Parts: sequence; structure tokens; C-alpha cells
Amino acid sequence: MLSDIFPTGWHATRLACLRPGESIVIYGAGPVGLMAALSARIQGASQIFVVDGHADRLALAKKIGATAIDDKNGDIGDQIREATDGLGADCGAECVGYQCTNSAGKEVPNLVMNSLVDSVKATGHLGVVGVFIPLDPKAEDKLEKQGQLAFDFGKYRFKGQKMGTGQCNLKAYNRRLMALIHQGKANPSLIISHELPLAEAPTAYKHFDRRDSGWTKVLLHPHAA
Repeated sequence: MLSDIFPTGWHATRLACLRPGESIVIYGAGPVGLMAALSARIQGASQIFVVDGHADRLALAKKIGATAIDDKNGDIGDQIREATDGLGADCGAECVGYQCTNSAGKEVPNLVMNSLVDSVKATGHLGVVGVFIPLDPKAEDKLEKQGQLAFDFGKYRFKGQKMGTGQCNLKAYNRRLMALIHQGKANPSLIISHELPLAEAPTAYKHFDRRDSGWTKVLLHPHAA
């Protein structure tokens, strides 16, 4: 938790410049997105929206205190604006990356980034921690092969938004996050779905990689029977 997902989720909210009392939309209810929601709650966000298409993961987002936005229920930007007096969220976090898919399961690398621009208000900040790589030779999308996206820069510029991105410096956060856990202020373990011996790692990874229902976060115990 402290060597990856919790600090990265926290990093997403800091890149988004979230302030107490503000609203945030988080794309992705995987482990990092859920930790971003937990981080936003701790930092005093007034509204936390988590966007995903998997019911089990959205249920965990609700458990954290977020409003679940199912991407199968219509335009995400419209749903966010309806809940924010027509403005959009104050800031947003991208916790999916270039392998994001549409509601039909087809990979669309630019989908989340453009939806993020659309659903965050004018002058809002965007925090991008989802993995984007310089080259992806086996990608179906021609631009993605070169590590590029068809990004809606016109709308981004017109809305005067700002963006922060980059890999998380774990050591910048994890000691303070550890203190939050020890003092009962943070409970990242609530997303753990399985605790298994190390020998079952290949099977567990297959379930997680396929986004099988109920496989949200696995702990492996090297010495377990």
C-alpha cells in the first residue's frame, strides 16, 4: 500500500491541486483511483466522483465516500455538470492511462484524457498519473504506436485548465501516509479482496488483469501454506 498505490493516489490529488471544500472527479476505480478517492476524502473534498464501468469497483468507491459514476450511464461530463450546478468538477485525476477502454471494452487511448478536460470546470487543474508511454509498437491506434494522443487541446486551452503529470516520488509521501494509517485516519486495506500464498500469484494476476468481478487488490504472503 505504501510502496505504490496509496502514495500514487495521493500524488494524483496533489497534481490536481485539490483544496478542502472542492470537488474532484477521478477516472478509474482500480487500486490507484480508489486510493485517490481515499486521499481526496482525507484532504476534505466536498464532492468526490469516481468514474468506472465495473460494479464491484464502484461499490468500493461508494464505501470510501465517493459518488459512483458508471460510464455506461451516458455522457460523463453531463453527469458531473448535473451534480455541480452546471460547472463541472473543480479538479480531476486521471488514474487509468493509455489502455483505457470505452463502455464496449474497446481500447481508446485518448478517451479518458478528453473526458477529463470536458468534465472539469474552466480554470480547473488536472492530475495525470495513469501510465502513458513514449512508444507502444503493438497498439492498434496509429498515434499510440508513437506514444501520441488525439488530445482535445482546443477545449483544454479554451477552458484555461492546467495539468500536472509524472511518476510519483513515493518517498515524498509514504511516511506521512503511514502516520495517517497508524493514527486511524486512513484505511487503505478496505480495497483488499484476496490474501493468497505466493504460489497462487499467476492465477491471481490473471483474474486481476481480466478485471474479473471481486478481484480488486490481492495481497501475497510468501510464507503462507
